[in-house]
Amino acid sequence: MYQDQIKTELQDRHQAFINFINGLNEDTFNFKFQEKWTAGQQLAHIVMCIKPLVAVFGLDKLLIEQKFGKLDREGLSYDQLLTYYLEKFTAGGKAPANYVPDVILFERRESLCQNLTELIVDLCLKMDNYSEADLDRYCIPHPLLGMLSLREMLYNAIYHVEHHHKAAIQNLQYR
Repeated sequence: MYQDQIKTELQDRHQAFINFINGLNEDTFNFKFQEKWTAGQQLAHIVMCIKPLVAVFGLDKLLIEQKFGKLDREGLSYDQLLTYYLEKFTAGGKAPANYVPDVILFERRESLCQNLTELIVDLCLKMDNYSEADLDRYCIPHPLLGMLSLREMLYNAIYHVEHHHKAAIQNLQYR
């Protein structure tokens, strides 16, 4: 995917998730089945994961290169990244403790949704400072997948919100 398509996918999928969350009442927002996260926790997790990505895209490219280097392999397509993610997830991959949200009160729904909207807008704006080649050249660490190019990390963000959107819907089926 090229940057314009990545931006569209990021905006569309995050907005679909936000629309879903905003359609929940307090009972459904807080519903928890066994050890599954509530919809509020799913939302908070996505915000927690997008924040560092926005921060990275605000860094100078040379700083990213100095800290993490350049990608030393062929970049993955969206479908290849998705396959890789699902392999790791299915093998027991879990969110690191610092990305596991506490209980999220319904009163935080609006501010978290607003925060996520602003983060996605900011991310898309900051992407403009990177060329298509830059997205494939620079890499950063992902806690489950290892070193990913910036493009691959954006692909992950696209799928990640969809994954948690589906998880929130699935959780509510037990209600």
